[in-house]
Amino acid sequence: MRPRIVKVWRAAAFLGLSCLCGAVRAQIPPDKQAVILTRSLAYDTNLRSRAGSTLVIAVLYKPGVGDSDSVAADVFRAFKALEGIKVQDLPISVVKLAYSGKEALKSAISAQGIDALYCCPSLEQELGTLREVSHQQHVLTLAAHEAFIRAGLSIGVFPNEGKATIMINLAASREEGASLSSDLLRLATVLR
Repeated sequence: MRPRIVKVWRAAAFLGLSCLCGAVRAQIPPDKQAVILTRSLAYDTNLRSRAGSTLVIAVLYKPGVGDSDSVAADVFRAFKALEGIKVQDLPISVVKLAYSGKEALKSAISAQGIDALYCCPSLEQELGTLREVSHQQHVLTLAAHEAFIRAGLSIGVFPNEGKATIMINLAASREEGASLSSDLLRLATVLR
């Protein structure tokens, strides 16, 4: 890696993982979510075999429903700011994807080479479909709501008792083709 990228990555990793110990407000800011979730992807020992030459993260939202649009815009910008770094030597590419149904999602995943889906609010009614598609396509799911992880998405980061918490649904992550290292599992609340 180039020296500047290494420095940015180390700073981002420190910022993300150090916020696990600090107090947070009612919701973790998108920039911190993006850093923590991106850093979590680095602990997937199957990532390089699942991803192509680029790690593609899609911010999935439901247009016109609740705060999904505004959250998607904020989270997209936060992940986009990380495009200069690499995860397991893979450059990051971020896309914003409007949810319009199961077949359209499957098509977008294939066409755009999506490796991870950040699921925005207001997709609660679609969680069954998201689980089905992510398992079939081996796409890791990310979220900022505990309920989403408990409902079968893979990795989340959210406030819990005043601190940022990583939660992993281990069975879901395995169904999505990931193999998360014990180093990450030690930092997280793990649902087995």
